[in-house]
This record gives sequence, structure tokens and C-alpha cells, in this order.
Amino acid sequence: MSASTTAPSAAVRDVDVRGFVYSLEPVRQRQQWRLDKSMAELAQAQQVLAGTEARMAQMLKTHDEQARTVGQALLERLDPAAHRRTLAYLAQLRGQWAQLDAQREEQRLARDRLRRECLEQQMRLEGLTRHKENALTEYADEVRQRASNEQDRDWLARAAFTHAATGAGE
Repeated sequence: MSASTTAPSAAVRDVDVRGFVYSLEPVRQRQQWRLDKSMAELAQAQQVLAGTEARMAQMLKTHDEQARTVGQALLERLDPAAHRRTLAYLAQLRGQWAQLDAQREEQRLARDRLRRECLEQQMRLEGLTRHKENALTEYADEVRQRASNEQDRDWLARAAFTHAATGAGE
């Protein structure tokens, strides 16, 4: 995602830009680092959220299997103590699932906050990158103008010298 590796625009290809120094490069680089850090945090948050959702799915599968087993066991034999224990286990699974659901919601909110933060940082970085490109274009225009002025001075000096030399010979 580094914007410093982009190719020069068409406006600066014909100019030697080795003398160009972008004074805000440390700020742009720091913004790039912040964006990279935020994107890593976002990836980690998404991974944690995916893990929570996987645990929830597994817990729901376990709950459904146990509920099916309890239903079949109740039809086969009536054991009130075992039935109570199984129902308590199912209630515990539902409670754990509810806790995971609340945790998942918190993780979603954190992920969404990190997404917004990444977008804001990306926009700041893009603004700095556009500013750098504009500054580079201005620098290239100045170099071209200086080169043009120098060529004009050379031509005028040669023209004056040629005119003086041809005028003196007459």
C-alpha cells in the first residue's frame, strides 16, 4: 500500500526530479505506518470475530445435538434426574451462547470502529500523496521554466554574438 513506490506522472517524466525534496515526507511516512498498524489491528479484530462466530456455531450445533438426544432419550426411558441434568446442561449452553453473542456484538463494534479509523487514515494518506504529486509537478514545471529561461538566454547571447560578428564584418 505504499504510495512512495508509484511511478512518476506524465507531467514529470521529462524532468530530472532527483533534486526534489518533499518536506512533508516524514509526515506522509508516519501516516503510512499508522495506516499499516490500523490495518493489522483490523485484521486481528476480524480474525477474533471469526473465531467467536465459529465457537458460537459449534456451540449451537452441540446444543441442537444434545436437544435431539434428550428428546429421543425421553421417549425411550423416563429418568427425571438425567433429564434435569441434561436440561440444565442445555440451559448452560444457551447461557454461554448468549455470552458469546454479547461478546460478538462488542467485537463487531470494535471492528467497525477500526474500519472507520482505517478509512480516515487512508483518506489522510491519499491527501498527502496527492499533495506530494502536486508538489512534484510544480517542481517539474519550475525546472522546465528554468531550463527554458536558460535556453532563451543562450539563444539571445548567441544571437547577439552572431549579430555582432556579422555586423562587424560588414
